Amino acid sequence: MNHLPLPVGVIGVLQTPFHPDGTIDFHSSSRLIEDALASGIDGFLVPAIASENACLSFDEKILLAEKTQDIVGEQVPVIWAASAADPSITRRLIEQALASHASACLVAAPLGLIRNRSELVGYFSEVTNGMEIPLVIQDWEPNGPGLSIEDIRALRQSIPAFKAIKVETLPAGPKYTAILNEFGQDLHVSGGWAVQQYIEGLDRGVHAMIPECSMIRLYKRIDTLFRGGYRNAAQSLFRQLLPVLSFTNQELDTSIRFFKRLLVRKGIFASSCVRLPSGDFDRFSERISDELIELVLELEKQIGNN
Repeated sequence: MNHLPLPVGVIGVLQTPFHPDGTIDFHSSSRLIEDALASGIDGFLVPAIASENACLSFDEKILLAEKTQDIVGEQVPVIWAASAADPSITRRLIEQALASHASACLVAAPLGLIRNRSELVGYFSEVTNGMEIPLVIQDWEPNGPGLSIEDIRALRQSIPAFKAIKVETLPAGPKYTAILNEFGQDLHVSGGWAVQQYIEGLDRGVHAMIPECSMIRLYKRIDTLFRGGYRNAAQSLFRQLLPVLSFTNQELDTSIRFFKRLLVRKGIFASSCVRLPSGDFDRFSERISDELIELVLELEKQIGNN
């Protein structure tokens, strides 16, 4: 089976819109996909952590990914997130991705196995055995170093499907460089949660960054400027965006709530409802959020006029 190659540029994580009754709002989801495509997005990841993946049922995850695949077609690659605590669930998600002609599957390295190389290799062998779809391993340890280079080398040698890695560790920058120095262009390297270090990631040569989808116009302009040789202009735009990234990267729930509010303000989502168990913004966070949303809209207006 042919799969669209993993892209260079900006891959967006699709947020999941909900109706006030808690059900998924697929009309809003379709608007988000179309808006991201119009913004020049290079690929999608769905449903991932920023999609409130932990709050979705198995059937909802499949339905979201399938509807995304149907809308996108072969315009850009669609990566299905297939991480689950139960390896059998991960295999079922990968099987559905294969049936729907996804470009790749993302599976997180289980935190409990990161320091146990033999079990780590065994886990990925189990979930990918016999499945011909590119594997993106999510190196996710936001408060630690994640997989070692030796672990990644062992996985490369043992897992034929392993074609890409999404680095979300502390710190991320030196990890990008270490992986690229070790594996060259044979391993696709992307970053996600370290979006606050976007320019550093590009300086270090990452193939892609994987932020959320509500600011794709700005991310794509930064990426295009940088890859076009205009680093100073890319840096200037990025620095104007930093107050937003500083606020939203405090912790995950803040990020999810803010970007849903932004999508409502843009008329893409009908509601900012979430399934998160944490409390909503208080009046101080609401004020900051509203101010930063206006900043995003003004930056988008500025780049639209250039």
